[in-house]
Amino acid sequence: MTALPTPRLPAPWAIGMGCRQDVDAAEIQDLLAQAFRHLDWSAPPEGLVLCTLAGKATEPALVQAAALLKVPLAGLDPIALQTVTTLTPSAAPGHGLPPVAEAAALVACGAPGNPRARLVLPRIQGPASTCAVACSEGILP
Repeated sequence: MTALPTPRLPAPWAIGMGCRQDVDAAEIQDLLAQAFRHLDWSAPPEGLVLCTLAGKATEPALVQAAALLKVPLAGLDPIALQTVTTLTPSAAPGHGLPPVAEAAALVACGAPGNPRARLVLPRIQGPASTCAVACSEGILP
C-alpha cells in the first residue's frame, strides 16, 4: 500500500468524518459520494484532508477511504474539537464533544483561529457515520 501524504493543517478543504467502531467501508464510501455530489465535485480539490478524532484515525473504513481518494487522513485531538461551535447538536452529548464531523472539518481548516473557516456542507448522516465538509480559503473549486 502506498503511503499517504502528510496532512497540511490548516487545510484549504477538509472532510470531517465521525463513525462508530468497525463502521462498514461501503457506508463511508456512500457518505463521501453524497458529499461529492452535493458539492458538484468530480475529484478531490487540491489540499483536501480527510479528518476525524485521533482515536478513529486507524479505523479501517476511514483509512481505506483516504487511500481511495489519495488524500491524507488526519486524527485530531478531541480537546481541539471542543473549541469550535457547530451548526447541529451532538449525536452523542454524553461524550462532551460537538458533532465530530462538523467540528473536525472546521478544526482541520483552522477554526477557531481562522475566521474564514466555514462549513460548506453541514453534517450528513449514515446509520453508523457522519460527514461534513469545510473550507478555509474562499469559494468552492
